[in-house]
Amino acid sequence: KGAWNAHQFHPTTEFFSDYGVYDVALTVPAGFVVGATGALVETRDDADGMRTFRFTQDDVHDFAWTASRRFVEKTGRFEAAGYPPVDIRLLVQPEHEDLSARYIEAARVALRAYGAWSAPYPYAQLTVVDPAWGSGSGGMEYPTLITGGAGVWAPPALESPESVTVHETGHQFWYGLVATNEFEEPWLDEGFNRYHDRKAYALAYGRRGYGTRYFGLHGRGLSGWPVVAPGVDTGRSGDTVGGLRRYGREDVMARRSWDFENSESYGLNAYGKPALSLQTLEGLLGDETMTRVLRTYARRHRFTHPSSEDFIATVNEVTGRDWRWYFDQTWYSAEECDYAVAVKNLRARVAQGYVDGPSGLVLSPDRAADKDDDSRPFESEVTVRRLGGVRLPVEVRVDFSDGRSVRESWDGQYRWMRYRYRGAARVVAATVDPEERIALDVNPANNGWVEESGQARRAATKWAARWMFWFQHLLEMQAMIG
Repeated sequence: KGAWNAHQFHPTTEFFSDYGVYDVALTVPAGFVVGATGALVETRDDADGMRTFRFTQDDVHDFAWTASRRFVEKTGRFEAAGYPPVDIRLLVQPEHEDLSARYIEAARVALRAYGAWSAPYPYAQLTVVDPAWGSGSGGMEYPTLITGGAGVWAPPALESPESVTVHETGHQFWYGLVATNEFEEPWLDEGFNRYHDRKAYALAYGRRGYGTRYFGLHGRGLSGWPVVAPGVDTGRSGDTVGGLRRYGREDVMARRSWDFENSESYGLNAYGKPALSLQTLEGLLGDETMTRVLRTYARRHRFTHPSSEDFIATVNEVTGRDWRWYFDQTWYSAEECDYAVAVKNLRARVAQGYVDGPSGLVLSPDRAADKDDDSRPFESEVTVRRLGGVRLPVEVRVDFSDGRSVRESWDGQYRWMRYRYRGAARVVAATVDPEERIALDVNPANNGWVEESGQARRAATKWAARWMFWFQHLLEMQAMIG
């Protein structure tokens, strides 16, 4: 951007520099396996028992390398129509060698997905490093080199090593090629990447069950015994909404990385909230238009260090509409987005006679409306409320007892909207945002209302009791070991 940028380093900040050409020779003791940014163009054995590796790479803004006697080298290749081929080099720990195919396939998934949503990966190689146990170097990104991470016990439902590999490979596109300034606008890299890695993972793998680990070592996220609940789907971003609910009001998202109140607020506003805001924007624009926005932004600003204003301008240009109102409420605000719905079904009151007065009509008292009388129609009310400060347009689906459904559209500007229906059928369900386009909604649980039945209550109680029984035992075991 035409100015020297050299902020001091903070714990939550990452790297930012200009692009250059790197030609690096690394001399290490013989027997070490070496990985680095760029392509290996020369290897020579020296007379003193050392070995020299020379790596070169154009158009990158950093250089990283690793060396270990324990690395097992595996190779793969990414090839797909419309994409330049990429050689994938995996340096894996011996105890994780059985995960090699999963590592390499996850890198292919990311290269394909991010290439489609931004622009194809332009480098001829990618090095994936499986870090040593306890090294603290897992889950990092550097140009053409990433570090992954996995436990010894790694069932697919735990998404490790897949999720971290997709995420870190994705950084090659936003951190590596668009190269936004993470000191000042961390959401333009981490947030964009989180939005894309969840989308790529969902499309490539689907939901393989919910998994977690118990009895792990403190500070070691990949330790512990894996437990999987098959078939449980938390949604594309279900694990992120909780953080938005807890910390979303602490800071405006658009702040420098060292200005957030605490590390939790930084994590939310660098990763979770921007990802949810982009997913919501996708819901409002549609997937096809959102893809055109991202492709235009990524290809126009490759190697240029763009800003948030560059992205907003791209959204406006591609859509032909001014979306400033959206970003003012999401990126430049700490207000919450929360919609809720409630339903009331009553039997219509009937006329009892005529008296003098403005209308002359006397209706039955309210208590008569509560009695069962199939001869009278229902008067149903569906009330939708905006509980937060973010004003977004939403749809409402209303289902009736005769099988009919109607759709209503609300601009969300006022605090509430009420829809009234009169007829032989009562409302049995109502849902705000039925397609779940508004990923920023902090409390999806209040978006729907369903008429309760005895059978439904018994089924819910049965399954809740069963899961809570086992969950309680797991917590008790964890507490005794801790």
